Amino acid sequence: LRPETAQGIFSNYKNVETTMRLSPPFGIAQIGKAFRNEISPRNFIFRSREFEQMEIEYFISPDHDWRETHEDWIKTFWEWLQKIGLRT
Repeated sequence: LRPETAQGIFSNYKNVETTMRLSPPFGIAQIGKAFRNEISPRNFIFRSREFEQMEIEYFISPDHDWRETHEDWIKTFWEWLQKIGLRT
């Protein structure tokens, strides 16, 4: 995803951590709209495209092994996909 869609997650990190009384590992997810302007110089057509985007940022402690957490997250994700009926 484009970096500007995730700015809110990073700028509000400390607020979320304090308000929710969380300590890493934890994740923050968001859903929102993104827009892309398309201009066709030959036909002078201006079109705005709208997309619905979802993203998650998962924060872990700096002293924790990120590879282990990443593998656990992938395993949990695949299990969830199978539970909701998606074939892998």
